[in-house]
Amino acid sequence: MKLDKYIEETIKQIITGINSAKEYGDKNNAKVNPASATYHNQNSSMIYCIDTGVPIQQIEFDIVVTVNEGNNTTDAPVITVGSSAISGKEQYSETANSSTNRIKFSIPILLPISGTRE
Repeated sequence: MKLDKYIEETIKQIITGINSAKEYGDKNNAKVNPASATYHNQNSSMIYCIDTGVPIQQIEFDIVVTVNEGNNTTDAPVITVGSSAISGKEQYSETANSSTNRIKFSIPILLPISGTRE
């Protein structure tokens, strides 16, 4: 797989995952990648929501991704994260070239709060 295609597909899948998580968060009183303004406490490294004063958590991902390109003629290589495989085609050859990469990123999350602030 060419580097540009790998980067494109990786970013697309991250965006799709974030959008799905955002929809779930909206239904459950949480914010995924919140757009509300934040501020830093000068005495700590925490980031806080300016609207609620609640700390924004950073969920960090360090993912090992394996890309297998079989001997077939499709442009859809199989991308494996852990034990899950995603393929654009049903056809996959056991004889394959593969490469393993690490992807690191973090997503800010404003977790649900219960009760009221005093």
